[in-house]
Amino acid sequence: MKVSVLIPTHNRRGHVFRAIDSVVAQTVPVDEIIVVDDGSTDGTAEATRRHYGSRVIVVRQENRGTSAARTRAVAEARGQWVAFLDSDDMWLPTKLERQFDALATLGSDFGACFTNCSYFGNPDLRLSTFEEAGLETNTAAGHLANPIKYIVRNHLGIYVQSLIVLRSLFKEVGGFDDLLGISEDRDLVFRLAFRTKFCFVSAPLVRIDRTPCLSRLTGLLAHKDDQTYTWLERPFKKWLAQPELVDPETRQMIQEELVALYYGGAAERLHELRLASALEKINEIRRMGRSYPEIVLTLLSRVPRKLWRTLRARVSES
Repeated sequence: MKVSVLIPTHNRRGHVFRAIDSVVAQTVPVDEIIVVDDGSTDGTAEATRRHYGSRVIVVRQENRGTSAARTRAVAEARGQWVAFLDSDDMWLPTKLERQFDALATLGSDFGACFTNCSYFGNPDLRLSTFEEAGLETNTAAGHLANPIKYIVRNHLGIYVQSLIVLRSLFKEVGGFDDLLGISEDRDLVFRLAFRTKFCFVSAPLVRIDRTPCLSRLTGLLAHKDDQTYTWLERPFKKWLAQPELVDPETRQMIQEELVALYYGGAAERLHELRLASALEKINEIRRMGRSYPEIVLTLLSRVPRKLWRTLRARVSES
């Protein structure tokens, strides 16, 4: 099973060697390591070339985001399988070996395999990714029967840093969505779930860096600006338009998550007194089948009374 390991990076000169070394240390040798430097300004590409020479393929591009960097890496890859690793994370030595053992045991119906992960750099994060997702396993490896349930509810459990997937499948589903600045891995896994079965390895074989001082894409979720809401909304709309989505329960789950997002957006805009923008989100909720009385009652529970008094005063002045 030939595998290409793909590492996107941006201004991670002080971390990327650690990630690469964890790949080199795998008990199953990899066929190629491809690092895509997404417009770094700290000399990441040059330092990587000097340190590893021909052992690592380094590709440099203008800064276009993580999705575009991963897509570029896949375009350069030649392995039957592609495996992803972020440049500030690392694999344990038996990660690939145990995944390929699981795939060999379970059979050719499985075109993707992921592992449990643990965090480091933040002592407050004690749970593994499987524990966070409520993904209960009683075997060392097995078949994830309904990955979409975890994906839609955003308790993913399937982190791209742990994922290996057939390169042909990755291309078949269109790869990562370059228009997404966050949650691009969640969107990819959702689309893959209609094309193949997923297997898992229960052991936490990937270590994810959550050092608070490091900037990362997940930090954008706390900003709640218009761009972030657009990125969060896009996958839900894509999924609802997907022809393969014929299960009514899954469709309802997606609609509920989208409505919850619109409520959050409306409440945030009311806090900021952006009334026209809040009304746009309220109208989106209405188009999803909620009545205006239901919408008002829900927003009343989310927006403080002091703000409602301010809104009434603004309306009176106008």
